[in-house]
Amino acid sequence: MSWLPGVHAVLAALAGALGLYIAANHPLWPNLLGVAFVAWAMAVGLRPSLFLFVLPALLPVASFSAWTGWIGVDEFDLLLLAAVSGGQARLAADGWPRRGRSPASPGHGARTAQRGLLKALLPLSCRPDGGAGSAEFTLFRLAGIGLAALSVSYAVALVRGLSAADPSLAGWFQGYEEPLNSLRVGKAFFFALLLLPSLRQLHERAPALAASRLAAGVATGLGLLCVAIVWERSTYPGLFDFSTPYRSTALFWEMHVGGAALDGYLALAVPFAVHAVVRAPDRWRWGIAAALAVLVAYACLTSFSRSVYLGVGLSLALLAWRLSAQRQSFPPPGLPASAPTDSPFPPPEPWRLWGGRVLLAVLAFEVVAVLGFGDFMSRRLSASERDLGGRLEHWTAGLSLLRSPSEIMFGRGLGRFPANYSQAVPEREIPGRLLFVDDRQSGTYLRLSGPSQGPRRQGAFELLQRVSPLHDGSYTLAMDLRAPQDARLSVAVCQRHLLYEASCRGTLVRVPGGEAQWHHFSLRLNAPPAGAAGAWPPALGFLSLRLLPGSADAIDVDKLRLRDATGRDLLQNGDFSDGLAHWFFAGRHYFVPWHIDNLFLEMLVDQGVSGLLLLLVLLALACVNLLRGPGRSHVLAPYLLAALIAFMVVGMFSSLLDMPRPAFLFFLLLCFALFLNGCAAANPLAAPSVPVRTP
Repeated sequence: MSWLPGVHAVLAALAGALGLYIAANHPLWPNLLGVAFVAWAMAVGLRPSLFLFVLPALLPVASFSAWTGWIGVDEFDLLLLAAVSGGQARLAADGWPRRGRSPASPGHGARTAQRGLLKALLPLSCRPDGGAGSAEFTLFRLAGIGLAALSVSYAVALVRGLSAADPSLAGWFQGYEEPLNSLRVGKAFFFALLLLPSLRQLHERAPALAASRLAAGVATGLGLLCVAIVWERSTYPGLFDFSTPYRSTALFWEMHVGGAALDGYLALAVPFAVHAVVRAPDRWRWGIAAALAVLVAYACLTSFSRSVYLGVGLSLALLAWRLSAQRQSFPPPGLPASAPTDSPFPPPEPWRLWGGRVLLAVLAFEVVAVLGFGDFMSRRLSASERDLGGRLEHWTAGLSLLRSPSEIMFGRGLGRFPANYSQAVPEREIPGRLLFVDDRQSGTYLRLSGPSQGPRRQGAFELLQRVSPLHDGSYTLAMDLRAPQDARLSVAVCQRHLLYEASCRGTLVRVPGGEAQWHHFSLRLNAPPAGAAGAWPPALGFLSLRLLPGSADAIDVDKLRLRDATGRDLLQNGDFSDGLAHWFFAGRHYFVPWHIDNLFLEMLVDQGVSGLLLLLVLLALACVNLLRGPGRSHVLAPYLLAALIAFMVVGMFSSLLDMPRPAFLFFLLLCFALFLNGCAAANPLAAPSVPVRTP
């Protein structure tokens, strides 16, 4: 159509401009990220299929919030914006008329416009005639309509969320009650939607390539996640310590206020570890896939998440069922293409059979070791009934936020749950807040405040800054403090990854009350002892400040300096001249007000009945396509189905859509499943080789 390339060009320009603007304001590497952004956008423009590998591969590691202090925006957003910019630019270039094309006949433009609108969301049917009256076409059309309706729901909820927030608090460094939180919650869906046209084009032109890139990307991301977890556990609790109450978080910094980002990611990604093992074409790649499966099992087990155990267990059972059904139609890897596709699945090669038995034995030993040689999980299981009772009370309090018919139908707006819950349930409110103050008389400083009600929640909120690995010796901390009433401030340097300390050394600072008087403190702190694994791998640290119970409601902090024995200052932006850059925060053993802890109730509170029903309809359509529709014969169909079901199971006990990175992967896999067409790539390993134009 004549105007569609222009729309793609505008979207490419907007995404590129926004990405460069974010990169230019990055607290750590503005110039480097700007160059990398342009290079990545150009790579996607030249080879659009790259985004299906790179985005899932880097998703678990492409966030440095604990170093930058950014909550609403992170480095993964730059990867997404560059992919959108490059993909939309490629679509625009493919849509412009090229030299040498014959002129359009009368009425050709209108027909092209109609087909272009349809193909923007819908892939071609398997039938030679395009399947305009087929059930497959109807399924894809319903999926397109459902996505369009959910887009409207998200847009309305975003506007409602932004309008309810205080615009004066806008800025790069915002918490969960400010306007940027609405964008943070909604961006995963909109990014997936902007990448959908590129995904649709890949489905048409190179379906086997798209499937292999996606599977390889998720498997690579799993590998990086496992490396992070092995480093984390070997550095802090110990690689084989299964009794210390320490739950792995990897590099999902979204979990600084609880939540289940790691849980949701594992639910989506574990089936692709199975895919890597099942589809490995030779011994070497099978060995790598088997090693990945062992590490992934360790990651799942050391999450000590009951919902992960349940969701992953059900997904593996579902996967076994669907793979056994698929064996009735398609031969295994390595079988000649001439083998009958409607015969039962033949016996595998001997090395694969024996390797599978050894792998199952190793996985069983892992389960026994984690659950039998430590008592942390048994303690969690014994508390399940009490935890469920508390969760039911929390869900009831969260649903009480929907009071009017319009709120029931359309929700309270994206990202407004933490602020609304704190106001409606004051005894469970957010336990602390950060406020950057730029005063003409006092200059710039930070105000750290506790809960306005419920003093028992004081001490459950920490101001943090990441510091380099701590070594033996003493450290000197200097700072200026003031408080309206007498206050007590806990100050510590800790060997700590995110939520759980390996060891800390700190002290208690008593600040005399006085509204206008600053007090200077200079403290000597000894470095914490080496962690369970010794000096290697190096244990990262945090400087931690907490306002303790029985204190003033707020305390002002300025001019922080943490010097080691050589006099080197380990802190950045200690005078807050750059706002809250480099400063982070975390909940401390109290995460209730940030999440409603249920994916479906989360949709209901944010977008109302309309948004929840639309999401459920899309999930149902995806399952229908994978079980009975044209996507059922695709090689990825069992794995996509297992991933989506596992995500829903974990979502019964956790809020997952307010975690942008796992939420993006969910929407990407959902879109892939909705428009999966198995006729083009039902069994690419067994299909004859046909040259295709690689996007």
